[in-house]
Amino acid sequence: MAKDAAQAQTNGKAGNPSKDGLTQRKQKLAQEAVGAWEDAAAVDGLSKAAAKHQKALQKHGKHKHRRCGFCCGLCNRTGFAVVMAMIAIVLAADKYQDNQLRDKVVQQVEHLNVTQFEVLSGIKLPAFLTSNDTVRPGLELLKEGYEPHYPIVIIPGFITSGLELWKGLHCAKKYFRQRVWGSMTMTQQFLMDTQCWLQHLTLNATDGLDPDEVKLRASTGLEAVDYFMPGYHVWAKMIEAFADLGYDSNNLIGETYDWRLSVPNMEYRDGYYTRLKARFEVTKLQHGRKVMAVSHSWGDNVFRNFFHWVEDMEKGWTEKYIATYVNIAGPVLGVPKSMTALLSGETRDTAELGLLGTFMSNHFIPQQRRAELFRTWGSIIGMLPAGGPAIWGNHTWAPDDTEDMIAANATYGTFFEAVSVSETVAHQSGDQPASMAKHLQSWVVDRGAEAKKAQANQVKDLKNIDEAVDVLLEAGSPNFRQQVRDWAAVHTDECSSSAHKGDDKSKYYFNPLKCPLPEAPSMRMYCFYGVGKPAERAYHYLHMQEERVEEKHIDQAKREVADEMHWKINTEVSHEQINLDHGVRKVDGDGTVPLISSGLLCRHPQAWAAKSRLNPSGIPVVTREYMHEPSGSYMDLRGGPRSADHVDILAHVDLMVDILKVAAGAGDELDNKIVSQIDRIVSRTDLEADL
Repeated sequence: MAKDAAQAQTNGKAGNPSKDGLTQRKQKLAQEAVGAWEDAAAVDGLSKAAAKHQKALQKHGKHKHRRCGFCCGLCNRTGFAVVMAMIAIVLAADKYQDNQLRDKVVQQVEHLNVTQFEVLSGIKLPAFLTSNDTVRPGLELLKEGYEPHYPIVIIPGFITSGLELWKGLHCAKKYFRQRVWGSMTMTQQFLMDTQCWLQHLTLNATDGLDPDEVKLRASTGLEAVDYFMPGYHVWAKMIEAFADLGYDSNNLIGETYDWRLSVPNMEYRDGYYTRLKARFEVTKLQHGRKVMAVSHSWGDNVFRNFFHWVEDMEKGWTEKYIATYVNIAGPVLGVPKSMTALLSGETRDTAELGLLGTFMSNHFIPQQRRAELFRTWGSIIGMLPAGGPAIWGNHTWAPDDTEDMIAANATYGTFFEAVSVSETVAHQSGDQPASMAKHLQSWVVDRGAEAKKAQANQVKDLKNIDEAVDVLLEAGSPNFRQQVRDWAAVHTDECSSSAHKGDDKSKYYFNPLKCPLPEAPSMRMYCFYGVGKPAERAYHYLHMQEERVEEKHIDQAKREVADEMHWKINTEVSHEQINLDHGVRKVDGDGTVPLISSGLLCRHPQAWAAKSRLNPSGIPVVTREYMHEPSGSYMDLRGGPRSADHVDILAHVDLMVDILKVAAGAGDELDNKIVSQIDRIVSRTDLEADL
């Protein structure tokens, strides 16, 4: 294939010798690039293939050294193979159009720094590798007479803003004030010294603050939230739309934070809420009108906690300073995937943790090390599902069960279905226990009729959400268990976490099912979120039971137990009727946040949708859903202007139009827009029950 591609480009007419020489070098480069991709795709040792073809490429002149320098420095392993495939497609584009190669590149290129690749390599990528989105809603609304009305403060979400190194260990000294998260510097660090990078991202396990000799701090301003890395936009298109309407850095402000921290530690270490309060006050003073707040994802949980913090300090503050609050894709009631990240260090194919998973796959970081890292991040603890079985269901029922699941006698309320096996059996079966697959599959297909015949080493256990949290607490250290009580809304019987009653309220994390919205009758609130993209909801786990340690030195045994993860998602089981895919049960959502979390309180008359215990001043709340309608992968790697994926929704054209109208003071033009089954879920949920 590679030879045909290169040969196809040599069939032109002879011309300028120097030009012909350059053409021949390009042909040779293309041939090597295709070979690199084919080798990398054929074997698991991608770094070996990369090393082989890096050496080969260095033979082809100064022009190629520049490309290889970029690839060798930044794109080792899989990244190198993908970049080589890009070069192959570009330099042999006229003749080499293998669809299988294109498909694989499309799947991987979104994780690379496309902008830097074009700049440093001098190669313009083909259209199918870049966005064809030319929609400019800000310009269209400007033509219709809309203009900026409210000044805007943006509160970003989890992992999508940069972190800079202000103090580091010896291995990272050269990265002072460079981003170790959210830049190509991050990629360099990760590939060159993974352990050093992890040491700097890990917080102190005791208090969730800075470890000794390490300080990471949030990058500031809009440039900290526009791109995750060059070529991977987050807020960039939204910021462009605001600018097209007439906004600039004076009335459009990004208030970033260290997204690893628990909500209480954000104020304790960085004074984030104090700074946020001052920002709104100064912005109102500068522009002479109240401010519009816009949050995304975890930023919603952060900002709603700010309401309680600031109202405790100054009653009526929200009514005085906040005109409108727009919640985009907020995980109001938490996300199930936070449980798996903390319990077993596993992140699946979801948007936000999917970005994280790009760098934290088993290929680079062991599962146990990932779990250790995640357990130091108070933000993930804060995303644990809130509400217990009354919201998330029990062993016989859940409010978001589909008709097919009910017919199959299955429920999302069983948050974990765990099959326990002895360590010996698990180890004999390998990392993916194929020898047990038929028995595990039987638990799903026929509820265990066949598996019961072989359960001498297997015990099935069903866990609802509260019981699953107990499993998590039991798996963690005493210190971790205390942090869950401090920083999460699970197992709380009052408005705030129960660990610090009578103490400084900056230590609280507030439960949205117990804590009402502020009394701000003139404020308007909007819930905007995506639907139509399956999100994680429940899990099938494999639990390796510890056995008695005999004839082993006790210290050695302890070390072995510490290094072994006893919980793993069982990827051997799938069942389409109950939405089970490789051990993960999926439900309607935005790919990350399930519908019940993003929409329940926004639509429930016992919550925010009407004057109630949780909305005492009757703040009007408008809910608008956006169906996930991605374009073809060759046209736009991120799904195009109608992707409602958890992160990509920030560039959804309809959502941008709606937010621009709110910003222009025309929010009254927006009514509820419901395209999902959220109202059915609402009708099956009683928020006045014991939560």
